Parts: sequence; C-alpha cells; structure tokens
Amino acid sequence: MNGSPPESGGVRVNFDRQLHFRFNGKTLIGYAGDTLASALVRSGLKLVGRSFKYHRPRGIVSAGAEEPCALVQLGRGALSEPNRRATQVELFEGLEAKSVNAWPSVGFDVGALNGAFAKLFVAGFYYKTFMHPRSFWMRYYEPAIRRFAGFGKAPTLPDPERYDHKHVHCDVLVAGGGPAGLAAALAAARSSARVVLADEQNEFGGQLLGRRELIGDAPALDWVGRTVDELENLSEVRLLPRTTVFGYYDHNYLCMVERRTDHLGAGERDGRGPRSASSSSK
Repeated sequence: MNGSPPESGGVRVNFDRQLHFRFNGKTLIGYAGDTLASALVRSGLKLVGRSFKYHRPRGIVSAGAEEPCALVQLGRGALSEPNRRATQVELFEGLEAKSVNAWPSVGFDVGALNGAFAKLFVAGFYYKTFMHPRSFWMRYYEPAIRRFAGFGKAPTLPDPERYDHKHVHCDVLVAGGGPAGLAAALAAARSSARVVLADEQNEFGGQLLGRRELIGDAPALDWVGRTVDELENLSEVRLLPRTTVFGYYDHNYLCMVERRTDHLGAGERDGRGPRSASSSSK
C-alpha cells in the first residue's frame, strides 16, 4: 500500500483521516477529501484506462466533469456503476473500482493488438467490412461488435436503491457555486428572492477551492465560508451541493439530479438513490 501525503499538505484534503480503497484489485490509501483521481495520482498510478478502438494507454488528464479518459467501473454487484469519471468520485472507506475496456488487465491489454491494424480499422470500417454473407450478421457479426462496443458493464441485478422526484419553485436559480454563482445567489437572497443554488461538486467555492487568492484583504476561502454561512441562514434559500443542472426548457423549467449517497459506502447508505428535481423560475 502507498499514498503518502505530500510534505506541504493540501487545502481541501484531511491528511489525518486515512481511507482504504481498492483499484484493479490493489489496496491503496487515500484521505478524506480526495477524489478517486487524486488518490490514484498520489499513489503513483498513471495508467488508469484504455482508449476505445485501439486500446491505447490512457491516464488522468483533467480534474472534473470534462475528464475523457479516467472512466472506471465503480462498486460491484447490484450497486455497480459503469463509466464513472474518477475525477468526480468522492473517496470513501472501502471504495472499489476498476478500469474498463481492458482485458485481462489495464497493464496488459490484449485489445492493444488492434493498433497493429489501425490502417484497416478506419472510421466506419464495420459498415463496409461486415456485409457478406448476410446470414452471418445476426449470428456472428453483431454479437461480436456488441461485445467490443462500449466501456463499462451495466449491472444485471435489481437496483436496491430508491429514487424520488421533487418540484421546487423559486425566483432565481443559480447553476454553479463558484465565486460568481455565490455572489449572484447572495445578492438575490438579500433582496428577499427565493433562491436555489446548485453545484455539481460536494462543496461550494468553484475555482477558489484550489487557489490561494485574496478577496479584499482576507483569504478567498474565508469569503466562501462566510457567504455559504449567510446563505444557509436565510429561510428562502435552498443550497444543493452534489447537484447537476442538466436541462433548461420552456417557461424557465430546469431539471437537476442530486447525488445524495454516492459519497457513502454501502454500509452507510439507507437505500436512497439520486434525487431528480425540476425547478420553475418565475
């Protein structure tokens, strides 16, 4: 096991609280506040996945929802989730994850042989290659293509979690809890508006969480803390961390999904799954 904390420490990670997790069958150590990606980087793991067609080695290249390479199969059994971005997975005790699109392992992937035939496997090659004889399509071609297509595997067991839906009405909805979003939500709330502030991360602050900047003469994170505290104490404000706003429709109708238990181990969940919400702003 490895994963020693850096000598300089970190801003959002609690290095006094170790968390044990498994990745590709290996037990590793992270810390409270880590994402799976940051814990893997600290553990020295650079190879975490393979590309889709040629199975070329892939590592972690970003820090959020834009991550294109570090897709993992999270958990197992009925709670298994395919294609979760390691940069968005909050680390918890007992987390299990593995690489996808690699066999028998991410380090030695037989699929990498496809690279030797790159000139044959051009874009759309399957539309021209698997045409004859026609009788082979349903019996051989399509099953083989389906086995190679996609990355993770959907669980086959019934989902034990439950999902609910809620309608919320507000005057102002702010998507994104960075400095601009916090300032906008606070200004609207101080004018007695009904405000919903949603952010996909587990805490508000956005880019300020990873920077050592000043707002006025005080650290930016102090301003974030004061702003969130004030918003929490206003009765007409609803704060929704771990919530993604994914759709904006007619008549100011927006849809969101709140991840309420993804950051908890299986033993800590009470059967609750993500909550979907719709918000109507007037």
